[in-house]
Amino acid sequence: MRKLLINGRFLSGGETAVNAVARELSSALHRHSIAHPNGWQVELVVPQALLSRAEATGIPSRAHGRRSGIIWEQTELPSLRSDGVILSLFNTVPIFGRGYVTMLHDAHVMTSPDSYSRPTRIWREFLSRRAGATGNYVLTPSEHSKVSLLEHGIGRAEHYGIVPNGPGNVGRVQGNRAIFERLSFNEETPFCVGLSSLLPHKNIGDLLRAFARPELANIQLVLFGKASRADFVAAGHDVPENVHFPGFVSDEELAALYDKALAVCVPSLEEGFGMPALEGMARGAIAVVSPCGALPEVVGEAGLFAKVGQPDQIVSHISQINTDPAYAEDLRAKGLARARAFTWEIAAEKAFAHLEAWGLAE
Repeated sequence: MRKLLINGRFLSGGETAVNAVARELSSALHRHSIAHPNGWQVELVVPQALLSRAEATGIPSRAHGRRSGIIWEQTELPSLRSDGVILSLFNTVPIFGRGYVTMLHDAHVMTSPDSYSRPTRIWREFLSRRAGATGNYVLTPSEHSKVSLLEHGIGRAEHYGIVPNGPGNVGRVQGNRAIFERLSFNEETPFCVGLSSLLPHKNIGDLLRAFARPELANIQLVLFGKASRADFVAAGHDVPENVHFPGFVSDEELAALYDKALAVCVPSLEEGFGMPALEGMARGAIAVVSPCGALPEVVGEAGLFAKVGQPDQIVSHISQINTDPAYAEDLRAKGLARARAFTWEIAAEKAFAHLEAWGLAE
């Protein structure tokens, strides 16, 4: 029985998109190894301080070493290489030793450097290069991310494996319509949903310009997340009155928004995968996205594409969705079908297949 030792340090962080993927895929790998015995035993390995959190996941867990945080990861986790394959699912890898498997979600620190502070950019790029060093292996969620990482000299093509994400918890929970009490309109008002982020590569300015157009004056835009109206104004954006900022929302609240939204809008310049587009489609929202990054891989022919820097295309798509019910219903059905092709069970199966192909089961 070969052990797959998952680096559980992600349990110490907040519920970021990357940590959510690590949690979902860890659980899926464990479930798959039980439902389809394949010679792998999955364990979460954590510092002592995280053992209770690890055990709460239902995945067999063990504490190792005396330290915590990055120091634990870099100095104590590597000593387990002789006990199994060490898998890190959140863009990090021990600096010393080889034989590690790392999920690198994207090449953003190299393709979109303005979205990161200089120290973060340097450290993340260093870890990415370490993950792709000789003797190591890389999992990534899209063909686009694989190509981008290889173009920046990260690893070798034969040591890459693509493992697309599945929808997160938003795709499973009951929607909480209380979110509409925080908004100045009811759930029957036509609206769209997007991420509230000032990161340059998220390109939210295109959405703001689109919703400032008179054709969309009666359609609302809900931008959820960290950045507020005041933050966008301070950054030099004109924010129209039909744009709303509820702040951070729970999975249940986001599910309720997707359930009623005309569209989920993702105008990004770069995406390693595109989880909002997938989760929106899984709840029945139509994906209106840019043709950039991995978004075409995720959306396929089930959504609508608007070129970067052309908000008039966003306006046209949303206007037609709002005024043509048959057209919108056809797109919703295609989106639901497309989303069903992405599951964590499929992701786990693909991950194990890559481990086998690399000879790591021996």
